Amino acid sequence: MREYVTQMAEEITARVNHERETMLRLLDAKEQADGPIPYCPLVDCSPRRNYRAALTEAVQVLEETRRSFKSRQLEALRKKLLAVLAEDADRSL
Repeated sequence: MREYVTQMAEEITARVNHERETMLRLLDAKEQADGPIPYCPLVDCSPRRNYRAALTEAVQVLEETRRSFKSRQLEALRKKLLAVLAEDADRSL
């Protein structure tokens, strides 16, 4: 049983190393083509969550006050913020 466990662990390690090398090659190719890859868009980091929460809150306030303040500028702003949130949702992993 020990030999089996050791063999399985070695196979898993080899597979993980292969996946890591493959991902690093892809990232290197992407970085060479488009420049440096910002870390934050790759994960749901704290600043990104904070920005998304603030944008969501702003959209909610604009939606709630939409009938009180008939403003084309506020409507345009609300739509722009919604578009930014939608784009961010599309980029999420």
